[in-house]
This record gives sequence, structure tokens and C-alpha cells, in this order.
Amino acid sequence: MPGEASRPQKAAAKAGAEIRGDVLLCLAQLRLATPRQLKALLLPDQQGTDYVRRALRNLRTDALVGRTHRAQQSYWHCTPAGLAEAAASGEFPPTSGRTTGQRAAAKTGLREHGLALVDSVVAFHQAQAAEHTDWRLEAAHPTPAGSLVPDAVVLLASGQSAFVEIDRTMSYARLIAKLERYDAYRTAPATGRGNAARAPRPHWQETYSGSSLEERGFPPLLFVFAPAPRRAAPATREAVFHQRARHVHSVGYRITVATTTLAQLTQHGPDEPVWRVAGRGVGEERCSLDALPKAR
Repeated sequence: MPGEASRPQKAAAKAGAEIRGDVLLCLAQLRLATPRQLKALLLPDQQGTDYVRRALRNLRTDALVGRTHRAQQSYWHCTPAGLAEAAASGEFPPTSGRTTGQRAAAKTGLREHGLALVDSVVAFHQAQAAEHTDWRLEAAHPTPAGSLVPDAVVLLASGQSAFVEIDRTMSYARLIAKLERYDAYRTAPATGRGNAARAPRPHWQETYSGSSLEERGFPPLLFVFAPAPRRAAPATREAVFHQRARHVHSVGYRITVATTTLAQLTQHGPDEPVWRVAGRGVGEERCSLDALPKAR
């Protein structure tokens, strides 16, 4: 019948317009993503990426997003105008997303690191372990030696927060130094003023432990080892990291550190036994996210 062929295009245009705001907010929060990743987060039941691509083209026409092409793949990010519109929506945390993602999309190392982080977000989202809206990227945390800047902080479905670090090319010395920086953050002196009911508490307790009588301990630190050219395989890097981490006194006692590879995380999900806990006296067995030991 006349007009039959145009119906899918009209449906795609309508759906693209409907998710336009969601796509913009997602890019503002995660900085960069591929159409495939956006579809997995926003339209998981759709077979293809047509609706997402239509929304991206719509946003690009209005100069709210930009894209970078590499190796027949497109990487999308917000523009300054897109960040401003996302902030004006009232649905975007004002302390996040101040970087457009354009620089990360253009530089291979930064781009692959950012995409590995988004793949991790997708894995948590698909397992219903955390919504993609519950991630904060590169939020600064005060320590006596300067700011600690995790790759991300995620609020898990359990109500507990976790720090997330993506490793591709960092030296083992820097990885261990990062563990020590987390311990410095945990032991940093109180910065709050407190009140008549209680004394001031350290930043991490004010931010992450809550105010209930049964307060949570220091958030677990989750390392995800992702592949990189001319580097040892993620599983090898993970194994060496565990050998080095045994010599960091706080690991396994004051700080819970768990690792996995991006391949295991995306294939099985964070709620399956993909996490290996670091520390003294701990074997190579893996556990699920919910089974991670609590920091003491």
C-alpha cells in the first residue's frame, strides 16, 4: 500500500524525538558513548540503533552534541551548549559533567578508557546492580596529600556506594599509589562542622556512610582491567596487581578492594562471581558484588 515504506522511518523519527532528552542527559553524564552503548542503556529492547542515531542526528543539528569518527565507528559527546541544556533541565547533577568529552573522543587512550567505563556502566545497568543515572565521573575527594579523583563513584542498588577504577595502561607503581591515596582519603581528618548531636565526621562518612544507626563502612574499591594494545592481557595485569596489593597494609583490612576484567564483567555481570578480593590471606576464588567483605 502507498506509504507503507515510510512508516518505519516515521516511527524512528518519533522515537528519536522522544528519547532526545535522555540521550543528551546520558552523554552529559558519561561524557562519550557509542550508539550501541546508548541503545543498551536507553532502549534495551530495541533490535537496532536506529532510534538512538535519529536522536543523535537531531541533537547534532541543534549543535548540542558532536561526534568523532575513528575506524568506521562514531563516538558521540556533548558540546558546551549541550552541557548547558542538560544542566538547565534540572535532572543533571550540577557538580558533574563539566567536561564535554570532545577531547576524550579525539584521543585514542582517553577514548578507549572512557568507553571501557561506559561498558562497565552498561554491565551494571543490565544486571540491575546500578542505574546508569547513579554514576558520577571524576568527582574530587579531599586528602591531606591533595585530591583523590576516582574514575567514577556509583550508588549501587543495595544503597551502598562504590569507587570504580578502570585500568588499561597504568603502571603497577601508580596503581599501588592509588590504593595508598584511597587509604589517605579514608583517614583524612574531619572537614565537616558537625552539630549538637554529634562531632564532625570525615568527608567519606559524611558523604557515603549515611545517617542511620547501622552505618555502612568505607565504600569498596572496584578495579576493572580492560585490554590495551602492547600491554599484558587484563587477566595477567590483574594477577600482578594482586601480588603487589598484598604489601599494602590497608588492603583487605581497612579497605575492601575487588578486581575483575572487563570481559568477565560484560559477559557475566557484576552480580555473578567475577570479583576477586585483594589482600592478605585471600585466595584466588571470586565472589559476587553482594558477597564482597565489608571494610573494618
